[in-house]
Amino acid sequence: MNKGTLNGILEHIRQELILTEVEAVEISSHYEVYCREMESMKVDALIKYIERQIRSAAFNRGFTNLFEDRKKARDSLIVAGIGFVLGGLFTGNKHEAMMAGMSGFNGMVQGFGESNWYVLLGKKISVLPEETIPPYGLWITLNSFYTVMAELKKRALVGSSLGSLDDIISELKKKP
Repeated sequence: MNKGTLNGILEHIRQELILTEVEAVEISSHYEVYCREMESMKVDALIKYIERQIRSAAFNRGFTNLFEDRKKARDSLIVAGIGFVLGGLFTGNKHEAMMAGMSGFNGMVQGFGESNWYVLLGKKISVLPEETIPPYGLWITLNSFYTVMAELKKRALVGSSLGSLDDIISELKKKP
């Protein structure tokens, strides 16, 4: 075999290996970023889940309070009607006007159901208003929950693995 050809082949292989190494480093950095984002998405998903539960519970409590107080019911219907009329004036679209009125009504009903919320940590995470907390189970305030979630998200974004939902709940239970 010709020495010049062998040196050419070895040089070509060396250049290919360098390119492959550069691509591997780039892929590795992308993979690391994706892993961090996936870990932080666990925290975001848990927060969204809790917030949906709170909105639903607040609406149910507000709806119950609405039927107990006729003045609140009248005020809610007035707000919904005003939202409907103003929505119709601004948009000229009946559907959007209806949505504006219902959105105002929904917001008012949720406001009637607001409370200091507590989070139950267990196999199923749930929320309850302060006045209906049963004596069993491990309960933390909503503010404490948000504080721990912010801390976990920071850890996830710097590359720490949070593990499964059970691991995250265990982490929440450790915090005072």
